[in-house]
Amino acid sequence: MSLLAREGEKELQAALQKVQADMESQGCSREEIGSQLASVRESHAAYMRQQRQMLQEREEVYKEAIAEGLTPEAAKARVQACAQWQQQMQRLQAKHQAAMQKTHHEAEAAGVSPAEIKRRLEAQRRLQQAEAEAWQQKMRARQQAASEAAEKGQSAAEVEKAVKAVTRAQDAAWAEREAALLAAEGVARREAAEAARQLADASLSPEIRRILLARVRIGGLSARPDLNGREGVAKMWVVEKSRFAVLVDGQGAKAAEQLLLKAANLTVLQPAGGGGGGSGAAAEEEAAAEEAAAEAAEE
Repeated sequence: MSLLAREGEKELQAALQKVQADMESQGCSREEIGSQLASVRESHAAYMRQQRQMLQEREEVYKEAIAEGLTPEAAKARVQACAQWQQQMQRLQAKHQAAMQKTHHEAEAAGVSPAEIKRRLEAQRRLQQAEAEAWQQKMRARQQAASEAAEKGQSAAEVEKAVKAVTRAQDAAWAEREAALLAAEGVARREAAEAARQLADASLSPEIRRILLARVRIGGLSARPDLNGREGVAKMWVVEKSRFAVLVDGQGAKAAEQLLLKAANLTVLQPAGGGGGGSGAAAEEEAAAEEAAAEAAEE
């Protein structure tokens, strides 16, 4: 058994003993204790898989550095940089997990619908994915800037200056993108709140409320025949236009788009809050949202 495995087993046994002692002191049943211990084992197994993967990555970095002709000392320095990168990624992942849990708890406390909770979690996941990609891009840019500066024979101070300049540029780019994503989410939440209000508005006809927030299929359009047969969601009723704002699913090379359509051009496929899945990208988003909701509800 490797040192990593031995240390991991010690940590697991200590965690299991603590959980069991705590739950027994609280008077929990054997079934509850057993379920929680199984959850601890599963979480620890995932943690150990991640640790083994990180160790393997560092070993590969060392081998590649030696193959490039670096001295063992220089190769170890590169491994150290890799370890720091891995630690930063772990902190980012922990931050994202906490944000998902916060989003889930706040949505539940606000009393929003299960569908809106799923939508918010999926939006949070997209934001986090974008942040992780931006962070990785920044790390690559920093490494490239340092390598280029070193190849030019620049001093350590000049290398550091080049890296800082790249970092500032990458951080500014992410800040701009994050602001745009958060603004879009703000609009989406306001639209969801308005749709929820409309669903409860008895002054609107039953037909309008039946279509509202439902998955629909478009048909009978003469001005845009390319949309006939496409599917989407009737997000809200636009009173002044007497039309639904419909978010049409993307399809192949065709991007998603939002349009104002008459009720007569919409066929309800799945009522608001109904079971069953959509099709294509919508079904994939629904599955991802359900997975996000399950992950956030674990804590």
